[in-house]
Amino acid sequence: MTVPTAYLTSTKNTAKVFEAIQKAGVPQAFTYEFLKQIGFASSSDRPIIPVMKAIGFLDESGRPTETYRHYKDPSSSKRVMAASLRRGYSDLYAVDTEAHSKSSQQLAGMFGRLSDKGESVTQKMASTFKALATLADFEADPPASGLADDQIAPRDAASEGDAPVPGAVPAFGGSLSLRHDVHVHLPLSTDVAVYDAIFKSLKANLL
Repeated sequence: MTVPTAYLTSTKNTAKVFEAIQKAGVPQAFTYEFLKQIGFASSSDRPIIPVMKAIGFLDESGRPTETYRHYKDPSSSKRVMAASLRRGYSDLYAVDTEAHSKSSQQLAGMFGRLSDKGESVTQKMASTFKALATLADFEADPPASGLADDQIAPRDAASEGDAPVPGAVPAFGGSLSLRHDVHVHLPLSTDVAVYDAIFKSLKANLL
C-alpha cells in the first residue's frame, strides 16, 4: 500500500490557492509562473503543483483536468475535493474510511506505516492532507455533474492522443474488432512426438 509522496512544506496558503483557482481562468498549463500570476510567488507555495497532480487536478504535464474545472464551480467544489482525496489517498482510506476526521498526530502515524518515511516527512504529509480535507465536504453526495470517485484521474487518455485500450469498444461509430489470444503451456518432455501431437491438435481445432 502506498500514499502520495507529494506534500506541502507550509499549508498557510492552501485555502487561498484553491480560492484563487476558482476565480482565475483555466491555464493551458499550471506552472510556477501561473502560480505567481495568481498571487503566490513564494517558493513554499510551489509544492502545491505536485500535490494537485497527486489528487487529479493536474495531469503529469501540469495541464488542468476535468476535476480542476469542476472544482471551479463553488456549488460543488467541496464535493469534488472530497472525491479527489478519496481517490488520490485511496490506500489511506483503505486503512480508515474516516481518515479525514483523524487528528494530525493519528494521520502522521498512518502515513508512517504506509510510506516508510521519517517522522518529519510524515508529519508534513499529514498536515497537507488535513489542509486539503478542510476544503472538502465528505458528507455530501457526489457532484451533480456525476463526477464520481473513479472518474477523477490525472489524465484522460482519449483526449491526450494516447493509444486506445486494447479491446475497448469505440464510443462513437467505427467498427468493432475482437481478438482472441490463445496461450499454450507446453509440458516438459524429451519426446518430440508429444509436441507434434499438441501442435497438430491446435491446427485442427483453431484454423
